[in-house]
Amino acid sequence: MFVPTAIHIRHVLIYLFLSHTTMKDSETFLKNVYNTHAPHYNTIRNWFHRFEKDDFSLDEKDRSGRPRELDLDKLKHALQSDPFQSSRELAVTFGVHHSTVLEGLKSLGMRKLFGRFIPHHLTQANLDRRVDDSITLLTLHAGDRWLDRLITGDEKWVFYDNHHRKSQWWGVDGPIYWELLPEGKTITGDLYTTQLRNLKKAVDRSALKDKKVYYQHDNARPHVSKQVKQELMGYGWNVLPHPPYSPDLAPSDYWLFGDMTRAFEGRSFNSRGAVEAALKQYFASRPAGFYRNGIHKLRERWRHVVDNDGQYN
Repeated sequence: MFVPTAIHIRHVLIYLFLSHTTMKDSETFLKNVYNTHAPHYNTIRNWFHRFEKDDFSLDEKDRSGRPRELDLDKLKHALQSDPFQSSRELAVTFGVHHSTVLEGLKSLGMRKLFGRFIPHHLTQANLDRRVDDSITLLTLHAGDRWLDRLITGDEKWVFYDNHHRKSQWWGVDGPIYWELLPEGKTITGDLYTTQLRNLKKAVDRSALKDKKVYYQHDNARPHVSKQVKQELMGYGWNVLPHPPYSPDLAPSDYWLFGDMTRAFEGRSFNSRGAVEAALKQYFASRPAGFYRNGIHKLRERWRHVVDNDGQYN
């Protein structure tokens, strides 16, 4: 089976650019020819922008002829802002070779768990925090009935034409609120606050209205901003502690997203409407007990953290 090299793909991209083929049509063409080996839209866009500046060099070097260096502080900031990015997407973002990003990730001691980058080795403070928070949650209430009033949420990339981010919140009975963000939108404190207000309206229309709600989200910067904390205080919800670098304790990461990735594997979408229809069909088609099982695995996972002194395994 023919597997195209990066240089081969770049030669094809030059041909498409000089043929005045649009980026979207180029993506479709490359997917039809190379299938899973086709570059992502962001890669196509990155090279087309270089060609527009009359830069038709096909290597990853700067004008001095030396390989471009990667700023590790900027790489670390990028991972904190969006830990779901792939190493190849980071290479496109920083305009460096994929191997340079891999070396940078190694230098930072990062690895992937449940689709997001985390430190390969947690500090003792991180381990202690994972244990302390797990004990707190295990002893919050006797039994598991309170988990039936838990709302958990996170973001995930969905791919069509370009990368779009999807946010969703769900509980034991399934999705409560979800939305597909416009192209190029990233989560900020302001946007997350608006999303929370939409979520609150959805909760007030659900079976959770007038009940004590427990809310769980991770420690992404927008989630812990001052305005978000103040917004959540006004709802009267019990916001659960969540230790840093703990996707293994977030139901969206360890349960929902993996299943969603498998369900969408091999599928491509050519419009926002097609993505929204596919998401609606996915959420509605999960088997009985799917969402409840994902939420109720939390207690088992908290115990695992305590029994293993905070370690993942």
